[in-house]
Parts: sequence; C-alpha cells; structure tokens
Amino acid sequence: MSAGAPSERPLRLLPAPPTDPPYDDELGAAALVVDGALALAFPPPSMSIPLRLAPPALEDEGEERLTPRASLPDPAALAHRFAQAVVEILAGDRPAAQLSRYATLDVLDQLERAVRRRSARSIAAAQARPGGRSTAPAPAVPARPRVTSVHVSEPADGVAEACAVITAGARRRALAFRLEGLDGRWQCTALQPG
Repeated sequence: MSAGAPSERPLRLLPAPPTDPPYDDELGAAALVVDGALALAFPPPSMSIPLRLAPPALEDEGEERLTPRASLPDPAALAHRFAQAVVEILAGDRPAAQLSRYATLDVLDQLERAVRRRSARSIAAAQARPGGRSTAPAPAVPARPRVTSVHVSEPADGVAEACAVITAGARRRALAFRLEGLDGRWQCTALQPG
C-alpha cells in the first residue's frame, strides 16, 4: 500500500448519541403509570439519623430463650472480661457494638448514651477553659481504668450477678451487672456503673 492512496474515504466527525435516560416528561403518558407502588419520601440530607442496632429476628416469638446453668460455662471469667470491656467503652477506647454478642440492646443503648454524655461534657469543659496561659502545672494524664476484682453470685438457675471494682489512679469505682443465660450463652441484661 502506498501512503497517499486516493481510494480511501476521509474521516467524518459525528456527534455521540445521548446516553442519559429520558426525563419523566419525555416518556409519554403510558410510561408514567405506576401500579401498586408509592413514592418514597426520604429525609433531606441535612438531617442525620443515628444508626441503631436492631434485634435479630426470631423464628418463633414464643420459643423459650432461657438456658439452664448446667448448659452454660463458668460466669466468673466472662464477668471479668465483660467488666474490662465496659470500662474501655466508657473510657472511649472501644465501641459499644463490640459487646453486641454479650449484651442486650437495652444495655448497648445505655452504654452508647453514657459515652455520648461523657464526650459532650468533655467538649463543654474544653470550651469553657480560658484561652490564656496559666501558671499552674499541666494536669497529669489520668491513669487508664482497669478491673481489679470481680465478685460473682448466682441467685437463680441461669442467672449470675456480678460486681467489679474499677481502679483508675487513686480513684476506685464500682460496676454491677446481671448476666442471664439466653440462647446458650451468657448475656448482660442489666448494667449499673457507679
């Protein structure tokens, strides 16, 4: 082939066809009929809706969920780990959702609200501080809270009540909670931080 063959056709520039779908007013009356469906009204994007945990769906609502103590492991080891996890959640080091297997939704909601209250208080306290320098020494970093002891009692079959002593520096606090045997494992059904 030669470089300048006269039989070749010249290239033409054509516009690209439209790729966008047609607007509703361009479809015609037959396409606008919606049979049995309603339009969804979504909230405006400026409103934020917090995500919440939803309870799992049970096949039979009337089924017995309680588990006898003979089918459950020793609650003492779980009580110590659970108390340490709650302390870390309240300190802001761990998300409350990590306890979703070991706590009911009410307890998780209580923990999330407590964390939100503490963070709001710390933000308000930080904003209330004067902007100038002070001659007082900087406050010491608070010690990480840790569980020093846990006491467990079993008042009924499949029920364990525990109290934990939490130490953070020179301060000591208490944490009480109730574990119940549900669906073959221990779950926290009540929590009272002190």
